[in-house]
Amino acid sequence: MTELVLLGAPRSGAGLLAAILKSGSGWGTSALSTGQLEDSNAELGAQSRGFISHNLGTVDATPRVLDLVRQAATQIAPADSEGIVDWNPRLSVRVDLLATALPDSKFVLVVRRPVPTISSSMDAWRTREFASIPDLPDWWGEPWSFPLIEGWRALIGAPPAQVCATQWAAITHDLLDSLASLDSNRWAVCSYENLIANPVEEIATLTRALGIQWTGEIPDPLPLISSVVTVPEAGKWQRNWPELSAALPSIQPTIDRYREVIEAKGPGTPWPELEPLEKPQADVRTIASEGTPFSSSHTSTMGQLLEQARASLVITTYKSGHVILARADEGKVNTEFKHVNRPMGVAVAGARLAIGSADAILTFTANSGIAAQVPSPKPVDAAYAPRSIVFTGDVAIHDMAYGADGTLYFVNTRFSCLCRQDIDYSFTPVWRPTWISGLAAEDRCHVNGLAMVDGKPRYVSALSQTDVAGGWRELTGTSGVIVDITTDQIVASGLAMPHSPRWHDGRLWVLESGKGSLSTVDLDTGALIHVATLPGFTRGLSFIGPYALVGLSQVRESVFSSLPITSQAAERNCGVWMVDTRNGSIAGFLKFDGVVQEIFEVAVLPATWPTIIDPGELTINAFVLSEETLKDIVTPQKPG
Repeated sequence: MTELVLLGAPRSGAGLLAAILKSGSGWGTSALSTGQLEDSNAELGAQSRGFISHNLGTVDATPRVLDLVRQAATQIAPADSEGIVDWNPRLSVRVDLLATALPDSKFVLVVRRPVPTISSSMDAWRTREFASIPDLPDWWGEPWSFPLIEGWRALIGAPPAQVCATQWAAITHDLLDSLASLDSNRWAVCSYENLIANPVEEIATLTRALGIQWTGEIPDPLPLISSVVTVPEAGKWQRNWPELSAALPSIQPTIDRYREVIEAKGPGTPWPELEPLEKPQADVRTIASEGTPFSSSHTSTMGQLLEQARASLVITTYKSGHVILARADEGKVNTEFKHVNRPMGVAVAGARLAIGSADAILTFTANSGIAAQVPSPKPVDAAYAPRSIVFTGDVAIHDMAYGADGTLYFVNTRFSCLCRQDIDYSFTPVWRPTWISGLAAEDRCHVNGLAMVDGKPRYVSALSQTDVAGGWRELTGTSGVIVDITTDQIVASGLAMPHSPRWHDGRLWVLESGKGSLSTVDLDTGALIHVATLPGFTRGLSFIGPYALVGLSQVRESVFSSLPITSQAAERNCGVWMVDTRNGSIAGFLKFDGVVQEIFEVAVLPATWPTIIDPGELTINAFVLSEETLKDIVTPQKPG
């Protein structure tokens, strides 16, 4: 009985070939295709081997493992099959083991152009339907899909295009190494592009090359693979091209080798040129920040708003450890990334900027003198120079705001209270909820948001009214509250993870993160007045005139599975969405990809092209002085 094992990186088309060969031809499949080998023998899985990878090679070919592979290959369905065709993405990283265990087997390398393959893999990752290790330790973002590759930890936080491109290259590299050691009569090449264009001819060519008989008929139309359409629409891959173009240079050596092997093994196998890129929509631009793997897309209205307001945005993303400055640049939005250890809350007052980090509050002031010295593609009109670092310890700083008297307030989530910055202490509490019996580093109710009214703290949001360590985690659905701290009265309750309360235009605004919504609060009744629903976990809120700038994050079901947004929202994005508060319509967006998957805060800076100065060479001989002191400064005399 012929045993065929199909090989290829995920989305190469091996699933389509397997479906054709099994369709009405008397061929079946074995337990190798189902993953039963691992399911029945945990010692062969990635977990038992320390999550190194899914690879199994000759070093793993112990007598017991070889017997397990052979047993799996004999479990055939249907039992009276004329031949066996097996396909599972993990088989592609186990060729050496399979070749040893099954000496009469033959292999088919299903080849497809790398760019459409990787693009399709990106789409598959985003569906979460192909997760192979849903809870991979230390991994965050979309669950790990398809085979786990060696060195995967280096991809933590990388953009999806880089993850999928590196996965393609690692699997392809291992495949080519393994096939090179096999007798050339044991393997052949099948072209996905040929299979789509002329399946009868391609199947005939393949069976001749392998010297096997196949008496089936090609189904018309071609079969579907699960719920995924096998034959994609022309040019579908192009939507991922802006991201892919940045990832391809790192895998070019593998692409070149792949092409050489294909052309040498299968004369006439096409390597068609990609069709030209379609023009992007007139109102969308994609920007990759110089020197970073980050990318973003945005509507033209976002750049127009910043230009008209002569303002920029400062955005914090704590998991990726960056502060992002979004600035208008001739109709586009330019993004500059600054590394800060777990940045969250932001406070802006005039020329002052404060950022809450993992264990400290960083403060900066805008300085025109330093601005003139900053290397930049455009003149910097606000260079935020570092002024102080006040260490707070890990108190999980959330919302921050300057008071009218210059006091810097911050929400101390870990100790369940509102505090003010104090140079002598980690924090000085100014208010805590009445239901919290005492200060403890236990995050009892997840106090998180702060709204200032007339320059003083007024409203605070919390996710629950619990007084036990981490008590809020069991009540994330509808237990959130907003409290007027001047009276200790609850002004709104039953909220789905409230965040970012803000006082604007004479009204109290709030984000219900669990619903992905923006609302105002009726202070007389406590009712929420819905303004807009957005495609993501809402957190971070600021205003420019009638426009609300709302931060969106890609919440993970494994963390907040009980939220309405995890079961109802078909799409969850990361970025800043612009809402016209006059009618609730979406007026524009700035969408992030890759490493940026969550947003904590969005704040407006009164500058058109600001930057944040890192402590170092530029600040060594830069002195920030008062106007009074500057009167006494004289020009230094030159020696001699």
